[in-house]
Amino acid sequence: MSGAVLLALLLSFLAGISTTIGAVVTFFIKKPTHRILGLTLGFSAGVIINVSFVELLTKSMDEIGFLHANLAFFVGMAIIFAIDVLIPRACVLNWEK
Repeated sequence: MSGAVLLALLLSFLAGISTTIGAVVTFFIKKPTHRILGLTLGFSAGVIINVSFVELLTKSMDEIGFLHANLAFFVGMAIIFAIDVLIPRACVLNWEK
């Protein structure tokens, strides 16, 4: 087999085994708290977002160049951070009730 095929098989195996490990962990947590659920859901969302951004970033670097793509990426991160800081936590906590 070629190296590319072996790499594809290895990555597919790792993705499948990661899903299995995540499912097994849920059986050991009898009464998950909101903190545990938030942690696991946040981690899962972060992984998905990271994969999406990495894919989009490589395509944008091909289209508009390394500097412009990374500059736009980090400006977007700064805007999201500013939104997170500027929205009061009280609004979010009142919404959950």
